[in-house]
Amino acid sequence: MIVPMKKVTLLALGIEQDEALTALRGLGVMQVETIRSSASENAQQLAEELSEATRITGELEKLVQENGGEIPPGKPRSGAEALEEAADLLDKRERFAGELENIRQRQKALSVWGEFNRDTLTALEAKGIHVHLCCGNEKQYEAAMALEEAQCRPISEDAGRIFFVVTTLRELAPDALPEVRLSEEDNPPELRRRAEALTLKLKAVGDELTALLPSLPAAQRRIQTLDSELEYARVHDSLAEHGAVVSLAGFVPAPEIDKLRDAAREHGWGLLITDPEAGDSVPTLLRESKFSRLISPLFQFLGISPGYDEIDVSGGVLIFFTIFYAMIIGDAGYGLVFLAATLLAKWKFRNRPAAVLPLRMMTVLSVAAIVWGVLTNNYFGTAPLPQLSLKFFTQEGVKDANVQAFCFALAVAQLSLGRIWRAIHDGNLRSIGRNLGWMLILWGNFFLTIRLIVWPGEFPVYMYWLYGIGLVLVVCCDINWKNVADIFQFPFNIIGSFVDVLSYIRLFAVGMAGYYIAFSFNGMGVSIWKASPYFLIFGILVILFGHLLNIGLCVLSVLVHGVRLNTLEFSNHVGLSWSGSNFKPFKIHKKSEEN
Repeated sequence: MIVPMKKVTLLALGIEQDEALTALRGLGVMQVETIRSSASENAQQLAEELSEATRITGELEKLVQENGGEIPPGKPRSGAEALEEAADLLDKRERFAGELENIRQRQKALSVWGEFNRDTLTALEAKGIHVHLCCGNEKQYEAAMALEEAQCRPISEDAGRIFFVVTTLRELAPDALPEVRLSEEDNPPELRRRAEALTLKLKAVGDELTALLPSLPAAQRRIQTLDSELEYARVHDSLAEHGAVVSLAGFVPAPEIDKLRDAAREHGWGLLITDPEAGDSVPTLLRESKFSRLISPLFQFLGISPGYDEIDVSGGVLIFFTIFYAMIIGDAGYGLVFLAATLLAKWKFRNRPAAVLPLRMMTVLSVAAIVWGVLTNNYFGTAPLPQLSLKFFTQEGVKDANVQAFCFALAVAQLSLGRIWRAIHDGNLRSIGRNLGWMLILWGNFFLTIRLIVWPGEFPVYMYWLYGIGLVLVVCCDINWKNVADIFQFPFNIIGSFVDVLSYIRLFAVGMAGYYIAFSFNGMGVSIWKASPYFLIFGILVILFGHLLNIGLCVLSVLVHGVRLNTLEFSNHVGLSWSGSNFKPFKIHKKSEEN
């Protein structure tokens, strides 16, 4: 459920504002409405420091991943020291890498001349032997070949250009040759020495950065400290002055109001407590059961949250998303692979509380995929255990139609649940009539779809009754007859409701596609092996490649289709826009930097 909020304005004496903010942060029950446009110099400096610290920590985390994902042992420094040293080292690495890249580019440009030494060319010049490095077309090369008392030698050719060297004992006119003027730094041996020196410097910097990796946890705690300090600075900047009094506005969960009142009496604050008004950006705080919390990692991954005035549909989404996931993956073998990977991750991340909930969700989803694969007798694109399957989903000749009917049954069940939820949430007769009408139309769409696609035949009489009663209720309770746009939109809404039901056929289509991809690669692998016993390894590789590709496509399909049915079709019928922002109270962070 969505926890009710109260809009609170807190008043305190200006001379006690720091003490008031400290006490309020210790209380941890109020989300403050911060004013970003009036950020102080301190807040701006903290924001820049936090941004830089986040960047540096990100580079260190990349280095940890490159070194196997484990932080090496060593003596850690404090977070501030580690970040300062890492910033200096990263600047050096960037500078050295830039210089090395410039040298590589110069070496590549000079490679058309082959190997030469500028010092040798300078020494020859001093002795009256003039060496000209030239680049031109064939006509210019032939003209150089025709020069008297000159030796011309081609070096290389690239894109119609000829690179050649002309040697003379006398100076030529400046425009006699298409000569390329090199800078003083264009000396291959010197460039090579500089590149080697920079490579050694980069290695040394890399070793020093690796030595800093044991301090990564301290650097991460430093980020949390900076984030807390920045939050405090922004809240401080949001104080409104009224002579000797300052005020602060925000939102507090209704169950926590008594705690805030007690603190106000203790510290001598003034409180103005009201209900949120229309137009207020009220944050959303979900009070979830252990069951519905399982779906919260998906919401966090998608970055969505119901609005304050909307409905918490976590439980319903969890049930239907689990079914959709199982049908899209559709393979007990893949489910076993996901379950094994999840159990391995549970062991590997057993000391990380943040990983507990996502891994629980993956366990449930993996088990669901296994159950669906067993019911449909699908194990890595094969059907070896028909005795464990459900005949409704495996009987030849009717199994496809039965799965399609199951998809449409899921559609009408979920969309009807959305309409019922909306009617209960609104709690007025007009909403009940409107949503009941649309639910009856959805059931009419269900029987229409069954007769058009699954089991063609005559339309049942009760389908017309469902449409008739549903249309009457919608016309009376939903359409605003004073709004022309609403009237013209009504036919499209009817068509849209039919399309919403029809959209659930994607579960059948994607699941069937996954099965046939696995089946086809199995067949290709077996055919390769049967061609010759020596090709057994190639056949196995083809099968493995096919299943890995199919697993990737299945996961992508879950994100595209499984998520869509919940966040679009279902959300439209339950009235969800997912426009909410999570409740973030002004509080003390438990973790801080450790010296």
